[in-house]
Amino acid sequence: MTPSAVATKRIAEPPTGSFDRVTHVLLAMAHMDAPRVTEISAFTGLPASAVYRCIASLVDAGLVEEGPSHGRYHAGAVSISLAERYRRSVLSTGHTSRTLAELASHTQEFAALLMRSGDTVVCVDTADGSRVLRCSFTVGEVVPMIAGASAKAVLAHLPAEEVAEILDRNGVTPAEAERLGASLAGIRERGFAVSADEVDEGVWGVSAPVFSHGVVVGSVSTMAPVLRAGQLTTRAVRATVMAAQALTRLELSL
Repeated sequence: MTPSAVATKRIAEPPTGSFDRVTHVLLAMAHMDAPRVTEISAFTGLPASAVYRCIASLVDAGLVEEGPSHGRYHAGAVSISLAERYRRSVLSTGHTSRTLAELASHTQEFAALLMRSGDTVVCVDTADGSRVLRCSFTVGEVVPMIAGASAKAVLAHLPAEEVAEILDRNGVTPAEAERLGASLAGIRERGFAVSADEVDEGVWGVSAPVFSHGVVVGSVSTMAPVLRAGQLTTRAVRATVMAAQALTRLELSL
């Protein structure tokens, strides 16, 4: 499943309160690239007229802006300011960026930190290795918590009931859920998840969970082309697990 596929799923049942509707629309936009009102409506289950009203409120607040393509909307200046303050207060203590940079330097491959947000994981920080990798993981990218090592490293450490609810909301069939459940048990035992071709074709990844106060909050990942995976698996797994453990010791408020 590709990151864009998340836009085909509704994030929850349509809310009824006006504030909840505005919040719902804003959350939906976090999953979509410059959507139209009709696309937000389809994603949230809200009537287009209600989405228009929500968008108008968000535009007035500076959280959303209309893009150069008429009728398409994207994050506004206030949203960007909020994101930057998040990066300063949580990430730019220097610890997370240094940890990712050290990981990328050690493996020579791409490193990323993802945090859980509802039924998804969001890429919040990255570091480039000396080797080139083309993948969809950029800061702000949202991935459903059912595909890829980054997501599964988090999913594996959630309560079984919560996992079942997440899979159900994402349309995972009972047979697929059973297979995934078996793989999650293995991930918990090993302490890391590995995947190939699940989010980006031709990309291999290893991810280890990050905890805060005993609760899983995200994952650290190393990604590389599938063709290079064989020669770096052992080194990348060890380094990624160590990086995740280092961030866990910081008790990050992710």
